[in-house]
Amino acid sequence: MAPSDLDRIRQATFVNHVEWHDVIASTNDRGMLLAGDPTIATPMLILAGEQTSGRGRGANRWWSSAGALTFSLVFDPQKDQLARGSPALETEHWPRVALAAGVALCDEILALAPGILCGLKWPNDVLLNGRKVAGILVEVPPAPLQVPRRVVLGMGVNVNNSMDAAPADVQAGAASLIDFGGSPFDMSQLLIGWLNRFAEHLHALALGDGALPRRWQSLCVLSGLSVELQSGNRTVQGLCQGIAADGALLVDGVLGPERLYAGVLVRASSATGRWAKIAAEGS
Repeated sequence: MAPSDLDRIRQATFVNHVEWHDVIASTNDRGMLLAGDPTIATPMLILAGEQTSGRGRGANRWWSSAGALTFSLVFDPQKDQLARGSPALETEHWPRVALAAGVALCDEILALAPGILCGLKWPNDVLLNGRKVAGILVEVPPAPLQVPRRVVLGMGVNVNNSMDAAPADVQAGAASLIDFGGSPFDMSQLLIGWLNRFAEHLHALALGDGALPRRWQSLCVLSGLSVELQSGNRTVQGLCQGIAADGALLVDGVLGPERLYAGVLVRASSATGRWAKIAAEGS
């Protein structure tokens, strides 16, 4: 991005400072480092033209190339006012920050390209027509006593990097906005739109506004599907009933309803057998 784009982002959003890197290993690694510095003014945005070691959840890696939007936002949820008049975002709400970010991205994508089917794959992926267009990683670094607790929210969005140039294994499950829209997107405008929507959604989260959970429930692509998830040392199978207001994935399993707050999706498919009966009864 040009210096004028960085100025535009600062002027049009809540961000105090923007740090640009042509190439960086990981914006989240950089964000985790800066979050521990008490002299850093937040909210702070770290942007990169290219990441060489982008991280996802666990041991996952995020592939990106030139034309992708990769960034990390460092902020203090209890002191930074991302939206004017926002109350502090108490710690019990922090596990839902990734969902709020995903909803904000879906809303911005649908505003720019209304014909695209955009949805959330719990807990931290955004899909276009069933393929992954973005990944979200939220981390809370340990903070010394003199440093406020800060959140580092990283996101990688396939925008102007066509999947034609991606490795075969990435092409199989990934999507890019340019491949659906047919022409390049203004990445600065997309980022500005996302930042402002994210601020609004964090405001709603802090207030306990029920419209936000209803929105992430409506965007849940796993609803009505037979799912298998690995949660800790357990394997959970059942019919997905969507995402609860507290961010839990609702699964009607063999032993009855379950609420999962963490897990890795192993499989999702159309409901069959017992799950099809439950889906029909719940429709």
